[in-house]
Amino acid sequence: MQIREATVDDLGHVTAVCDASGRTHWTSEMIAPRSDRVVLVAVTQDEVVGVAKTHLHPNPEGCSPAGHYLGGVVVAPGFRRRGVGFALTRARLEWIWSRASVAYYFTNEHNTASIRMHEPLNFRPVARFPEIRGVTADDGQSELVLFKASR
Repeated sequence: MQIREATVDDLGHVTAVCDASGRTHWTSEMIAPRSDRVVLVAVTQDEVVGVAKTHLHPNPEGCSPAGHYLGGVVVAPGFRRRGVGFALTRARLEWIWSRASVAYYFTNEHNTASIRMHEPLNFRPVARFPEIRGVTADDGQSELVLFKASR
């Protein structure tokens, strides 16, 4: 498996991964290269099997601190539980570590797969909120957990 930066030319492949996963399509603006974030794809045998991104939030918002956040990750169903998401996450963290000493991510309190995947990367829970940066969990029925890791 190869992890590389996404290009706008990958949009059709990213759309296929989103379709197969029942997820909302990513747009060309979401994957276009920018200096303040990275978007990565996982490629196996010339097939994009996963995509993941980061976000830079330069200002605090509510109780959410400013900083680099791990954003969405989508892995094609046939490639889940094979280390694709973990590899994309490690690569995103390496990108963040070259720019900052702290990284954040948040997830639904019931998303045990995400929580377990991030534990070996030293992410620890720091707070729980009904909303983080405009995102709510389960239409407000659950909480989001904010995690932090330090280099």
